[in-house]
Amino acid sequence: MCSHFLFCFTQHYNIVIMSTRIGFLLPRSIEYPSIGFDLFDGLKIHLRKLGLNDISFYTENIGFGEDPEANHAAAEKLVLNHDVDIIIAYSTSLNAEQLYSFASSSGKPILFLDAGMEHFEAQSHPLCYHLTLQGTQACSILGKIAGDNTNRIALAASFLDGGYRGSWFLHEAIAKSGAELTGQYVSGYKPEEFSLASLENIVVQNNTNAVVASFTSYLAALFLNHLKTSPEQLKSIPFYCSPFLAEETLLDTISYPHASLHVVAPWARSIESSENQIFCDTIKKEKNKTANIFHLLGWEAAMVIKQIITNGVSSLSAVSFTTPRGIVRFDSQTHNAYAPLYEGRIVCGEDNNCKLVLVSPIEVTDEMHRVNHFSKPIGEYTRWRNNFFCI
Repeated sequence: MCSHFLFCFTQHYNIVIMSTRIGFLLPRSIEYPSIGFDLFDGLKIHLRKLGLNDISFYTENIGFGEDPEANHAAAEKLVLNHDVDIIIAYSTSLNAEQLYSFASSSGKPILFLDAGMEHFEAQSHPLCYHLTLQGTQACSILGKIAGDNTNRIALAASFLDGGYRGSWFLHEAIAKSGAELTGQYVSGYKPEEFSLASLENIVVQNNTNAVVASFTSYLAALFLNHLKTSPEQLKSIPFYCSPFLAEETLLDTISYPHASLHVVAPWARSIESSENQIFCDTIKKEKNKTANIFHLLGWEAAMVIKQIITNGVSSLSAVSFTTPRGIVRFDSQTHNAYAPLYEGRIVCGEDNNCKLVLVSPIEVTDEMHRVNHFSKPIGEYTRWRNNFFCI
């Protein structure tokens, strides 16, 4: 059962008031210091709008999320000290799978929120579901678009992004498209050592006619700022940018580099729907902040939590959710959510800073989702354990 019951008796009626206890394993990030607050705010604000007011919240901070024992101990504390009914955790698949056994032993459903930039190793778990921003799915689609439109492509990634699986999905999609990979560039992580000179050499010397770029957080800012001052030989070719290079709170602060920048994004403020308008307006009204992707994950999580409370966790694969980014569904095989993605461009805004504009929605089918979900590298490879955005 997902609820504790308080029975209030009157002369004529038996009134049952349901009170649900939710535990939240919150992340920490130096680059995105408000990530935990925004996730939590999106969740609480939308639960209230959905009429779920009798909910108790308990939180534990799991830092960057890279320590499985600390994650397990935090989840255990939520159950033993507070007897929570449901756990929400911000976690990549790599760290989430370490908590599957805890779901089994505790009997508590866990909803994982994530950027979706890792592949999965473990089989799906009956009590565990993943609500992500479909990062690797966006990378697969972006790589195909680049390969279909050009034929000699350089792959560029930051030191950070190269340690997650988005870059691998980009590489695989380019290879399957038939385009030729002309070279690979990996940036350093220190701002004072950041340079695009070697990328420029790859472009010029290898007759490259497009760059697929995977950069996030401050490294995305460094990339765009250095691109602005780069020679025209580099800036004159199209750049196909990973989904979180187009994260809008980041773009708001960066001067437009006057380059052709194509993206596949999970969401944008400019999506024209009543759901997105209500979401953006509500966050602005309640928190005096511009809505972002972390608010979005929390907002959508509220809808999922309501479904779990009402019909149980096993019902998730049988329903769909109309959200600010479109229709979200959970796949019955993968226990992962999938939704539309959006092809877009980064253009010059009115303030001469970068602005994300959408060109067209991209339908993600259950078959596309499953192919992406079950794809993974073969052999040994390195990877970061930090939850994505937690640096």
